[in-house]
Amino acid sequence: MDLTNCRSMEIFRVLGLADDYRAQANAVSADANFDSIFVTSMASEGRLLADWKIPSVQEQRDHIKAHNDGTHPAEPGQRCSQIIMESWLKGIICSKANVTSKFGWTYMSHVETAEGVTATLIDGVGATRTVRARYLVGCDGGSSKVRQSAGIKMLGGQIPVRFYLVHFRSAELARNLHFGRFWHAFPVGTGFLIDQDEKNTFTAHYPLTDDMVGPVDPHVVVHKMLGGCLGKWPIKIDEILVHSEWQPSFSVAESYSTENGRVLLAGDAAHRNPPHGGYGMNSGVVDAVDLGWRLAAVIKGYGGEALLKAYGDERRPMMIRALQRSHRHVLEHVVLGGLYNQVWDGLIGSSSEADQKHALSLVKSYIMTSGPETLDRGIELDLRYDHSHFIYPDDTAPVPWEVKRYTPSTRPGSRAPHVFLKDGRTSIYDFFGAEWTLVHFLGGSENNDTSILTDTAKRMLFPLKYVVLMNEDHVREIWEKNLVLVRPDTHVAWRANEAPTTREKAEHILQVVSGNLPFLGYRISERHAQAEEEFLKTAGTFTGNNNNDKPAIAGEGENLFR
Repeated sequence: MDLTNCRSMEIFRVLGLADDYRAQANAVSADANFDSIFVTSMASEGRLLADWKIPSVQEQRDHIKAHNDGTHPAEPGQRCSQIIMESWLKGIICSKANVTSKFGWTYMSHVETAEGVTATLIDGVGATRTVRARYLVGCDGGSSKVRQSAGIKMLGGQIPVRFYLVHFRSAELARNLHFGRFWHAFPVGTGFLIDQDEKNTFTAHYPLTDDMVGPVDPHVVVHKMLGGCLGKWPIKIDEILVHSEWQPSFSVAESYSTENGRVLLAGDAAHRNPPHGGYGMNSGVVDAVDLGWRLAAVIKGYGGEALLKAYGDERRPMMIRALQRSHRHVLEHVVLGGLYNQVWDGLIGSSSEADQKHALSLVKSYIMTSGPETLDRGIELDLRYDHSHFIYPDDTAPVPWEVKRYTPSTRPGSRAPHVFLKDGRTSIYDFFGAEWTLVHFLGGSENNDTSILTDTAKRMLFPLKYVVLMNEDHVREIWEKNLVLVRPDTHVAWRANEAPTTREKAEHILQVVSGNLPFLGYRISERHAQAEEEFLKTAGTFTGNNNNDKPAIAGEGENLFR
């Protein structure tokens, strides 16, 4: 993983972590671009075929401020290796007094009852331990033992293609980037290269053919990948950091929790997808925040246990949508590979000058029409949970959903739009926190009393931060209503122009959004049922197998990363 996308970054902003993350020593600087280049070879004789230009973090920030219309995220994405991100997160977790960490322990199995879970583990010295808990969350990856022990099936399978990953350092390569700095490079006829840190750390992904079995020399893999269609480029490699064979998957858990609701899944344990689009790890971040606030609500006592079942009901359809989009991105690369084969002689320079120009024109046209994979704002930002039992609807019609852009709306279930206040610096996201936020827009003479709602929240021990924004007409116009109740995951749960005037009405609103009382008008979404059916058809043709729990990385669990 090398992209923490804009949705994950705005979540980090709400948690007060975004700036610290960007400041990590090996995170890419705010001035680095997000460009992808397509070349015949990375060597000096290679030719640039096309490029996807995506501005730097700083340029994106400037654009967001200049176009303060609610269509943009609160934060741009961040280029950073998952190795760096996980180490940073681990440090934060270990610093928390209310977290007990047992690194080196191995989960073996669990037994679930109506009241809780008993897990069996092996500690760092080989002794068997048992842990009793109210809930168990499986965040243990695509081959999740927790999921298998819980009896939850994966729908889909592995894509019939193998890659070899080589994570390496090369000062010589860094000095000889003939096309300048980039984020991703795609040499013709090979895999792709990631510039991890704008210094000298790179990751190569090379597709393996059926006849390539047995031990693989990672140096040869890198040289082949860099050379593209012009043959090996034997650049000096200073250090091989990690190397492994891996196989992408395309699958989703049939449920994100057990029937009792005591065992839940998040991240790759719940969904596995190709890297195209960058949806995997970033969907895991959203899973974690979405599940975290629900567990907190139930444990604190104000949330109903049905909130936990609703976690999967809300998140799973959004992941199916992301998987389908990732499939589309994969197919675009497959088509591009076929196009390369058609014009191969023109690309390697063994045909006439006219044929070469024709080949370059065809390839460039296709690449530019296909466009970047990491700007699907509909997938990243326009997550809608309006199909949930515990969203309080207002009977307004949804705005049309688009894959490439986010249309701002506070319609219940939608992600709350980011807008800067009139000071030009403060995002409305800066008022959100770990709990619920009631945003109240007031003009100069208005005085809509919210005391019944806020007092009812106090009486119900419903943690509510009350934010009054005076004369913020621009933000109010985009947010559409005078009162908007925002969940801890920044999604809107309820909105209105006037506060409830009776305790009964206020209590009903809070009982619904806290998972204690399903909204009576709730109906199962036929749209999502149809989307799941389409996903299963795609998975059947895309994977052609049912290896749902096969490790993505060959030899996983066998101390591969020595």
